Amino acid sequence: MKRVLVDADSCAKRVRLYLISLAKKGLISLFFAANKDLSPNAGQKTDAGQGQGQGQGQGQARQEIPNFRMIVSPKESQAADNWILSAALPGDIAITRDIPLAAALFEKNVCVMNDLGKIFDKKNIERALKERELSLQMTQLGLGTKKRDSYGQKEFEEFARTFNKLSQA
Repeated sequence: MKRVLVDADSCAKRVRLYLISLAKKGLISLFFAANKDLSPNAGQKTDAGQGQGQGQGQGQARQEIPNFRMIVSPKESQAADNWILSAALPGDIAITRDIPLAAALFEKNVCVMNDLGKIFDKKNIERALKERELSLQMTQLGLGTKKRDSYGQKEFEEFARTFNKLSQA
């Protein structure tokens, strides 16, 4: 079963729900990492004993859905990204919009994509890192950059198509 690690706080809700449905069917082993609980049952009380400590001070894990684990990391900067990076194994699939995280995961031979269905490779990671740096510089100069449009059906379908190919490979 493919392991899928998701930088959940920046992932479209529609994609998160789709991935959870695949985990429920036993098609993937799914891990969400974020600094808050983004599982479908977030905010609901759990039975005693269901919550499990993640260990090593990395956060807490709750398992309420088969093949799904929500890693709630500390609020400190990059904590969820650090958990994903430390947990990722060669052959895993990671889903993130975070380009530096994508670059680090790619170096670990993890297949990395975003929630738009774009698969990251060495060339497009390098280009995205340069674009990110330019965007940060423009923001510091007071020149805003265009944010991406809303997430719709077209974006979701591209994600699902690409993800399904990857997860069956």
